[in-house]
Amino acid sequence: MPEEKKANDVELDFFDIDVDLDNPFPGGPEKEALPAATPARDAGFELPALDDEPSFDEQAYEEPSGHVTHRRSSKDFNPDMDALLMTAQSPMILEGMKHYTQGNFSSQTMPIYLEALKGIALYIKILDRNPNNFNKLQKLIDADTDCKEVETIAFNLFKMIHGRQPENDQEKLVSFERFEQLFREAVNKASISNSMKLLKKYLLMSGSLDEVKVRDLFKRGNVDLKSDINNFAQHLQLGLDLMKKGRHEIAKGLKGRDLNIYVIKASYLLYYYYSLSGNENLAEHYARLHNNYKKYFIIRE
Repeated sequence: MPEEKKANDVELDFFDIDVDLDNPFPGGPEKEALPAATPARDAGFELPALDDEPSFDEQAYEEPSGHVTHRRSSKDFNPDMDALLMTAQSPMILEGMKHYTQGNFSSQTMPIYLEALKGIALYIKILDRNPNNFNKLQKLIDADTDCKEVETIAFNLFKMIHGRQPENDQEKLVSFERFEQLFREAVNKASISNSMKLLKKYLLMSGSLDEVKVRDLFKRGNVDLKSDINNFAQHLQLGLDLMKKGRHEIAKGLKGRDLNIYVIKASYLLYYYYSLSGNENLAEHYARLHNNYKKYFIIRE
């Protein structure tokens, strides 16, 4: 059985906003390597896709009156609408970047990073769907301070890796996809902060697990407990992945410490829960995690 302190445990760095934990992050853990250009992901914008052949909706069809109508395709999409969306989302991207550079991944930043992620996905979708439309918007980007700053950041991310600015549409797409990865990582970290706050309700004032409360909820088949256990298992793995990559700072100035404490506390709760449920394999797995991280306080630089 793993050792659990009953007093004087360091408290987790919890935060103060509630965010929907059922679907805390849209894309899962970030991809570490720079990806090849891929089709843009949907971020909630209902924009038509560009196909080599027209779909049923894009083909001419005959109404009962005999009148022939044509559905609009992405080729007909008005660049003015793209411009409107870009100018609306760019300030949200910059707001997210401000928190990212400050190293602020508290739970309060979760909605900010999600909006920033949507904004970058919009840039990707416009560029991937029709590069000509994106190029037509270049005058707007150059004239709008926020849009220009977003583009500059994306291209600088490309330059950091390749030593030069992107030179074609494909490389521009890679630039924005790298920017998207940055915000996916930020969403993941802010999501862990939310899970830290959730964990607090199962701890005593000393920071130790409230075993009596957990045992009572388990015996009553509490639905919230089962949901929270799934949350902790998911975020514990996400936290371990971040630590392995050396990207473990969630609170500024507490490099690795806050995430390591979360791993220790969450793994003990999961050990205790699966011991109560009789799942020896999972209980043993989380016991090993707890003992390893509690004993060695593992931090990878």
